[in-house]
Amino acid sequence: MASIPNEFIETLLDRIDIHDVVGARVQLKKSGKDYSGLCPFHSENTPSFTVSQQKQFYHCFGCGKNGSAIGFLMEYEGLDFVDAVKDLAQLAGMQVPSTENHTGHKPKTNLYAVTEKATRIFQQQLKNTPAVIDYLKNRGISGQTCKTFQMGYALNQWDALIKRYDQSEHELLKRTGLTTQNDQQRTYDKFRNRLMFPIHDKRGRVIAFGGRAVEAEQKPKYLNSPETDLFHKGNELYGLHLARKHSNESYVLVVEGYMDVVALHQHGVNNAVATLGTATSTQHISNLFKVWDRIVFCFDGDSAGVQAAEKALNTSLPLYLDHKIIDFLFLPTGEDPDSFVMRHGKDAFIQAVNEATPLSDFLLKVISNGININSIDGKAQLLEKAKPYLNQLPKGAFKKMMGQQISQISGMNLSITQKSTVNKSENSPAGDNPLRKLISLLLNSPQFCKNIPNDLKLRTLSFKGVEIIDKIIEIQSLNPQINAAAMLERFRDSSYSPYLGHLMRIYDHLDDAQKALEFEDIINYLNQLTSKVEIDRLRNKQMQSGLDSTEKQILVQLLRQKTNQ
Repeated sequence: MASIPNEFIETLLDRIDIHDVVGARVQLKKSGKDYSGLCPFHSENTPSFTVSQQKQFYHCFGCGKNGSAIGFLMEYEGLDFVDAVKDLAQLAGMQVPSTENHTGHKPKTNLYAVTEKATRIFQQQLKNTPAVIDYLKNRGISGQTCKTFQMGYALNQWDALIKRYDQSEHELLKRTGLTTQNDQQRTYDKFRNRLMFPIHDKRGRVIAFGGRAVEAEQKPKYLNSPETDLFHKGNELYGLHLARKHSNESYVLVVEGYMDVVALHQHGVNNAVATLGTATSTQHISNLFKVWDRIVFCFDGDSAGVQAAEKALNTSLPLYLDHKIIDFLFLPTGEDPDSFVMRHGKDAFIQAVNEATPLSDFLLKVISNGININSIDGKAQLLEKAKPYLNQLPKGAFKKMMGQQISQISGMNLSITQKSTVNKSENSPAGDNPLRKLISLLLNSPQFCKNIPNDLKLRTLSFKGVEIIDKIIEIQSLNPQINAAAMLERFRDSSYSPYLGHLMRIYDHLDDAQKALEFEDIINYLNQLTSKVEIDRLRNKQMQSGLDSTEKQILVQLLRQKTNQ
């Protein structure tokens, strides 16, 4: 919850109606007890997006996105958690408590002011540096494009930037990564004699910088800001704010460098972003899929480009849902997007994008690389090599079809595992894991927590998910009036968060009375199951080492209860 108190979040979600929040952005129609509409997060013709006023929860049956009003604003507006809360609080007429004191984090407001000021300084210095302007002109980059990307220049001096700030701001400069220190504790400008590329967050605020050397002997060629309170390079993409603003394309291009993005934009290809000196992360892909349904990775055709593509492939597999598309574009050896679009123009580049390699073809090429699939040995190798790749894919049609293709090539049936949220047990009743069902009921109706027997020993079972139930019970005991949306928000920063939203909808077809009966049935079943497990444990111990008097009494009592059931 960042540093905003949980109590405030719960009060806010009580005051806000998710229908008002979503309905202002998505056209909704009454559908039974809920509302439905076309999902804003993926393309569809038939509504699969629902909003429940009862649970203050949204869910799309097409793309799987779900959450509270806070989660919706984060997805739809591209906000972080704190900003989404602030927007909702303003709507509700509430004042957000100070976010500066609960976790020891220092406020970021002044940091943004520092980076924005540095951006203006670098821009002004570029205007007064003809040699760098000529360099950009020779690269085909116009003054308007420089202005769009807020490009600038860092002077070839140790303290040119520091001198532009008051002494009281020097600590802030350090916190933004614009200054650094040597072994003698001397503070100096981090970026010197470099073409500067401001890095923006999704809202267009400057959070970091990349600096390109302007002299051939200058090392390194590219220098990025370090990790700071504002900047986490594994989460950010260069040019994302502009791609969202200036492009109506249904896909996004992921390239490797700042100049690739700038050059493509110069030639009218406005939907390009770049990773920031790091491999593509799951967070990168997740962020892009929030806006686009198709990602095209664009790499050089050399061995380094192929290696980068394979890393992107492996990162993509767990996130590759049936309604999403990922393609790989390999440019001719010696070409990058910058040089290609300069030499061949926009139309040729777009044609290359349209002919990009589908993920399925690239995956098959990676799996079969170095294997003679015409031999029996090779087919066996292919089968074994394919399993870890396919097991990463989410359950769905694509996973099934890839498995069928590998089976067809190898001539053998391929058995692959399907990802699940909470593992099933051989003791599960037909249909689903009972703890999964119990979690769903407790999320939907937190008041059921007080009806769970104190002597129900869930930890004796082999099911995963007991710790989730313990946490839900703990939260509800401290907040007896908590609703479903607020309960879900308590798990936002936990590893369980991706699963719990899906569990919320298991019992959507039942009314409150039916949910109560289902809860009673599950508790009775779990009581019987825990008793059986405890009986088996005590009997095994009785045979191996014997029981003490207390254990004998417990065993007799459990057997008596079993007889009476």
